Amino acid sequence: MALQQTRPTQPRPAAQQSGDIAIIRFLRDTLEELRKVVWPTPNELYRYTVVVIVTVVVIGLFIGLVDFTLHSVAVKYIYKTVTK
Repeated sequence: MALQQTRPTQPRPAAQQSGDIAIIRFLRDTLEELRKVVWPTPNELYRYTVVVIVTVVVIGLFIGLVDFTLHSVAVKYIYKTVTK
């Protein structure tokens, strides 16, 4: 027969006994952490947005070009279809 290990029972802190208190503590901690965040200035935000948009357009064009090239190669050499 295997020996069962038991954990000693310890009283739970008051904050863990009530869900309401835990939620209030969570919200308070969340607001406290949000105050520590260094938010970007409007100029930084504008620059970051432009960088993201330009990057997405460049990558989209690159993927479109690769797709078009692979499609053309597949049609010409693999499917050997005649285009008029």
